[in-house]
Amino acid sequence: MRTFETAVVVTGLVALVGCSSSAKHTGSYIKQPEVCIDKKWYGYHLGSGCPSTVQAVASDPTADRLAALERERQRLADELEAARRQNGDLSRRVGELERQLADREHEISHLRSGSSDQDALSSQLSSARGDIGQLQSERDRLAAELAAAKQRMADLEAQLADRDKDLSGLRGDLSAEMAKLKQAERGLIRALKPQIDEKNITVDLNNERLLINLASGYLFGSGEDQLKPGGADALKQVGSILKDFPEYQVHVEGHTDNRPILGALKKKFPSNKELSEARAANAAQALADGGFSGAHSMGVADTKPVMSNATSEGRAKNRRVEISVTK
Repeated sequence: MRTFETAVVVTGLVALVGCSSSAKHTGSYIKQPEVCIDKKWYGYHLGSGCPSTVQAVASDPTADRLAALERERQRLADELEAARRQNGDLSRRVGELERQLADREHEISHLRSGSSDQDALSSQLSSARGDIGQLQSERDRLAAELAAAKQRMADLEAQLADRDKDLSGLRGDLSAEMAKLKQAERGLIRALKPQIDEKNITVDLNNERLLINLASGYLFGSGEDQLKPGGADALKQVGSILKDFPEYQVHVEGHTDNRPILGALKKKFPSNKELSEARAANAAQALADGGFSGAHSMGVADTKPVMSNATSEGRAKNRRVEISVTK
């Protein structure tokens, strides 16, 4: 009977060892939410994709860094939670082994005091001592694993503290940058109020980026790349304000609709690509005339429409010059 009980104990111990070395609880990890950065806010979104209230814009380095740190922090938090669960499991298993060892020691003591059959006593003692040896070996292995898990927890907690510090600093930088861009936005709105009221120009601050959108019809004649006097003056005003923010990068993009260039105009502009490039370059020069030099210009033709080109209203919206201001 004692031998049978011992066999049951050893069988249970093997099953316990199997549990301790099984898969690493991948199913118990919290699903990492997607980090979204949208109009003047950032946060987590648990659905597929990110909610958006504005058209997708060029990537912003500060915002990208913040999003990356948020994702890394969440990953570390998930790993730390898994390590804590593993630590708890190992602690419980070590405690169970300690109890089993105590039971075997008690059994040996009982055998020594209660048996008169020397041969039976020797056999049972040998079996019990074998159980104790196995239990002690498993206890020592689990104790080492527990120590490693505790060290892993300490490392993760230190890394998590570092990420929290980085995030705090970056959010402070983000607030400071937004304050500077807000100052530039206010200056532009004051200077360009008549054009903004007439919907020829829009000024929008979002995502660590200041976007100035100028209708092509306000800046240029049909099929022309030379600025109208009013458009040139408006761009010079923009340059005079942006010159106070030399630490920012300014990109000028020319956009057209999808109508092909026809007739004699094709000799000067073989396609909308060349027309959009010429318009962007002249807009950048007007910024320089106003005091901000070094703007990067490029033409993208009809590759980035904001509305459908199927209607005259949509085509008019797509013909534009965009000036983006980023860190």
